[in-house]
Amino acid sequence: MYKCFINNKEVIVSNKVTIKEEFLNTSSVILNNVYPKTWEEDKDYVSRFYLPRDYNRVDLYKDDLLIFSGILKNSGSLVLNPFQGKFGSFEALDYKSLLSEGKNLDFVISNKTVTEAISMVVDAVADYGFAVGNIQIANPNDIIGAYSTLDQSPFDVLQYLSEISGSLWTTRNENGITYIDFYDIENLAVDDDIEYTQQYFEENNIQDMYYNFSTDDYRNKQEIVSDNVYASNSTTETVFANGYDNSYIVSQNIGTVNSISVNGTVSTIITKDEKDVGKTADYYYEPNTNNFYKFDDLEIDLAGTRITLNYIPIIKGRAVAVNIEEISRIKNSLNRNGTITRYENRNDLLMQSQLASVAQTYLKFKGKPEITLTIKSKNNDILTLGHKVHFNINIPELALLNTDYLVKSKQINIIQAEEEINTFYTYTLSSNFNAESQINYFDNQRRKAQGNIDSGNF
Repeated sequence: MYKCFINNKEVIVSNKVTIKEEFLNTSSVILNNVYPKTWEEDKDYVSRFYLPRDYNRVDLYKDDLLIFSGILKNSGSLVLNPFQGKFGSFEALDYKSLLSEGKNLDFVISNKTVTEAISMVVDAVADYGFAVGNIQIANPNDIIGAYSTLDQSPFDVLQYLSEISGSLWTTRNENGITYIDFYDIENLAVDDDIEYTQQYFEENNIQDMYYNFSTDDYRNKQEIVSDNVYASNSTTETVFANGYDNSYIVSQNIGTVNSISVNGTVSTIITKDEKDVGKTADYYYEPNTNNFYKFDDLEIDLAGTRITLNYIPIIKGRAVAVNIEEISRIKNSLNRNGTITRYENRNDLLMQSQLASVAQTYLKFKGKPEITLTIKSKNNDILTLGHKVHFNINIPELALLNTDYLVKSKQINIIQAEEEINTFYTYTLSSNFNAESQINYFDNQRRKAQGNIDSGNF
C-alpha cells in the first residue's frame, strides 16, 4: 500500500502516481487529486480548500519503505468552483534541486585533488542535507590547479569536477541524507544482463522494448578554447617606479606570482583577496589583471626603483581532442571528410590541462551515437537507476545493440484500485553513458550559456 505525506501530514492521492527518477538531472513525482486524509472523516470535499505551501517536504512510501522524498515545487490548476471537490495536483522534486537553486559558491579551489575539491563543494552545502558519498574514480589524487567557483551553483562545480576527471556523478538518499557519489564507468554497479529472448520477456513480465539512436550531441573532434588559462612557463619582467604612483603595469595578465624583488632584494607580495582579509606584505596584485600595487600604508617607491616580478601569466588557451577511429569510419562510409567538430568556449577552465581533460571527456561520453534502449515491465523492478547493464541480442542485423548501457532514468507509474496495486516501470538506457540531458528550467546553472536555460535547450 502506498502512503503520501506533505509537511508530515498524510494526504490521499489519486490511484495514479508517476515517479520519474533521473541519474543526473532532478527526479520528480506527480501527485493528482490530493487532499488531507482528515477529510475522509466527514467526506466533505467541497466546502474546504487544500493548499500546501511551496517547498514543503513530500514523502512517498510503499509498504512503509520510503521511495521518494523531496520538495513541493509546483501545482496544477486548483479548483475554486464552489460546487466541485477541492482536490489539488502537485509536482515535487528531489533534493538534488537544491544543488542548483540553493546557494551560489564564492571560493577558489587551489592546488587541491579532485577528492578534496568534491569535499569542499559538498561541505559548502552540508546544511542543505548533502554529504560526500562514494568516490570511485581513476585518478582521485590528480591536482586541479586553480578554479574559481564565484557565482556558480554547486551543480555547476560538481559537473565541472566530473568533466575534468572523466567520471559520472549522481545523488542518492539514505536515512534523511543526500549523498553525492562519483564513479568511473568501470566502477558502476552492474545489473544482470538483459536477454533478448522470449523466456526473458515472460519471466520479467516485459510489456514493451524498443530502441532508437541519435547523433544530436555527437562529435569526433572537440575544440575547446578559453580566454584565461595559466601559461605553462613563467615570465620575468622589470618595471621602474616613477616616484609618485604606487601602481605598476606588466605586459600580461597575472595568474600567480612566484617572486618579487626590489633593486635585487627579495620582497613580499600577496593577492588582493588576501589583503582584504587582513594579511600584509610589501605589494599586492589582483589575479587576471596586469597590475600590481605597493601597499597603501607604505611609502611610495623612489623614482628609478627597479622592481622585478616573476609570474605565471594568464593567456588564451586551446585544446583539441580527436577520435581517429570514428573519423575513419565516417570517411569510409561517406567517401568524404569524416570529421564532425564541436567548438566550445569554456572560460571557467583556468588550466591548459583542464581544457584537454574536458575535451577528452566530451569525446568519451559523446564521441559515438547514443543508442537509447527503452524497456517497460509490469510489477517487476528489473533494473537499478545508475547501474550498468549489458544487452545480449543474437541477431546479426542488430549487433550494434549488443553493448553496455547506463540505466539513465526510470519512470514508475503506480495504479492503485482498492487493495490491488499495479506498478509499471519504464527504463531508459544510454549506450554512451552520457547522463546530461535537458535540465529542468528552474535549475540555475551558470555554466550554461546565460543562467536559466530555455525549455528544449541543453
